Amino acid sequence: MPKNSLWKTQKENRNNMFRLFGPLISIVVLSLVLGVSCLENGTMAKLKKFVNCEPKNYKRSTSIHRDYWVLENYVMAGHGDIPCYANVTYTTHADYTYLDNVVPLLERWRSPLSLAIYAPGTDFEPTMQSILYLLQCHPGKVLVRELCSFHLYFEVEHLPQVVLPPKMALRKQANCSGPPPYEKVVKTNMYRARNSLDYPVNLGRNIARRASLTHYVLASDIELYPSPGLVPDYLHFLGHRVIGIPGQQPDSPLVHVLRIFEVMANVSVPNTKPELQELLRSGEAVPFHMEICEACHKGPKLEEWMNASVVSKDLNVFNVGHRTEDYNSWEPIFLGTVDDPAYDERLTWEGQRDKMTQAYAMCVLDYQFHILDNAFLVHKPGIKQPGKRKAIYSQTHRTNGLINKKIVKELRMKYGSRSGCVI
Repeated sequence: MPKNSLWKTQKENRNNMFRLFGPLISIVVLSLVLGVSCLENGTMAKLKKFVNCEPKNYKRSTSIHRDYWVLENYVMAGHGDIPCYANVTYTTHADYTYLDNVVPLLERWRSPLSLAIYAPGTDFEPTMQSILYLLQCHPGKVLVRELCSFHLYFEVEHLPQVVLPPKMALRKQANCSGPPPYEKVVKTNMYRARNSLDYPVNLGRNIARRASLTHYVLASDIELYPSPGLVPDYLHFLGHRVIGIPGQQPDSPLVHVLRIFEVMANVSVPNTKPELQELLRSGEAVPFHMEICEACHKGPKLEEWMNASVVSKDLNVFNVGHRTEDYNSWEPIFLGTVDDPAYDERLTWEGQRDKMTQAYAMCVLDYQFHILDNAFLVHKPGIKQPGKRKAIYSQTHRTNGLINKKIVKELRMKYGSRSGCVI
């Protein structure tokens, strides 16, 4: 079978499913987003009682943040207001060339998605065309309409030619007969590339997280797909194992870590841990970025997690880690809250080390990283190989200088220091 034929067949089958069952999926989506409390009345009552959060009004806003225009909730999801304790929001960032991941992500997540898109200058128009295509043309458009909130941001000095009021922009008709605007883009032709603009990854992360209606969030990357059923399983886990249990409240703040893996380009993304373990044994799956930055992603007891012979049906904590000593370069992705330390918005993707300042703050605050045993993330199919990054050496050098000369001092003033915590 050709390398990508299985992936293409899976996409075709998924498209046919949406065409046949789109209206039914709409009902199911609404029940998942708005009716989780009906499925888990006891759990929801407990979460409502013990989760310390304030409800937010779901509305649009336009603001200038630092040197950027931020259009929060420029495109709003159909789910409307959500109780802050009653769901989990996947918060992420992208430019329009990554929007092919929205539907595959939502198929597995089935809960609110808060997506911040960087759209400077003339990149704004194809960004809007891509969003309209997802809303009007894609076979998975019901999921996008009901679950995805789109936020747009761009520099004050790199304004789009025209930014229409949202209602007017959404009345435009997408070209459903042509290919998706986000596919086969020549990235060197993008406004961002032609103007040598760095990608403000941490600003996008913070915009998406600040816009979350829910207290609990999964701040992740758009190409990382979660194991299905994670949100109801996690809420059930919180209600029965974590929240309101006398004598079991931790002395330190904690988050719940998801292990991350990659699969070959012609392999289906696994749904369960036993499926993942089978792919690991066959070599069709590998731990995430082991050839690129092993220390960033391995974390404690990875091999034991992968080789565990007993896999429970419910979520449990496999082991607890800390970002100290042997793991002081660890950058886990985790289920946390909107109150966890923010990302430093001065750091860009090109400069690297963009998560390290948050990780340092969490180390000093003595966060516990509870690694879940039966939930995980899988990167979009295709195992990434180490590449040459000479082109961005100058940004890396500039970032290192900024961190070492300024940010480290600021972090120590704000959070203090702790033995074993490094940036």
